[in-house]
Amino acid sequence: MILKVSNFLLVVQAFLTANGSFNPSVLEDEMVKCHTGARVNLRRQCDAYRTGTPEELEANGEYPELEDGCNTITWREANQDNNWGNCMEMTVDEEFRYITTNNVPDYYMNPYCPIGLGYGYCVPQEVTCFFPDLTCGEDNGEGTTEYGDIWVPQLAHFKIPLVGNPTRADRPGDMYDAVLVGAEKDMGPAQGVAINGINIQGPNDAGDVSIDEGGFQLACGGHVTPPTTNLD
Repeated sequence: MILKVSNFLLVVQAFLTANGSFNPSVLEDEMVKCHTGARVNLRRQCDAYRTGTPEELEANGEYPELEDGCNTITWREANQDNNWGNCMEMTVDEEFRYITTNNVPDYYMNPYCPIGLGYGYCVPQEVTCFFPDLTCGEDNGEGTTEYGDIWVPQLAHFKIPLVGNPTRADRPGDMYDAVLVGAEKDMGPAQGVAINGINIQGPNDAGDVSIDEGGFQLACGGHVTPPTTNLD
């Protein structure tokens, strides 16, 4: 699977570079690692697409601050009176939109197990199981309950141009590359942000160009990712 997608990426890059239109800001091997779903300790390798760490972007003074407690709120504390734990602040200037978020949805989410409580995270038909030793409902670290997996706040910053231009001379571009349009982010695989502050990833966030190509049998809806703290 990885070899097939890697070859595809290399062919596309060679074609576009020959036409003088594809100039990514990250190295080719970093592109391949992110786009093919390479993982270390189950974590995708997309940091080359970050323009800084959360601490670095927070320190530059351009981004709005979240209220106290937004980065420590827990699923058990969330309710309709505190917007279900969601925190998102946004400011704009003449060119860009600046967003700070804790990546918590602004609605209630049940604890989640993809196959069922007491089961794992993969079905036999999957080509590669990235979580072979996890059982949903067991203590897998932060984000675990006896009823299933729950969200954990994650601070993130995004700087997005107010006006896009799909006719730029350097288009098409790498879908994860923020630098070429003057944008910033501290979450590598994110491509955008919803109006509630939740980052948008994909279409290859399952590790391929689609869940079908990636061999995933369970269609991905709105849910949390498996907790992996105890596996790092």
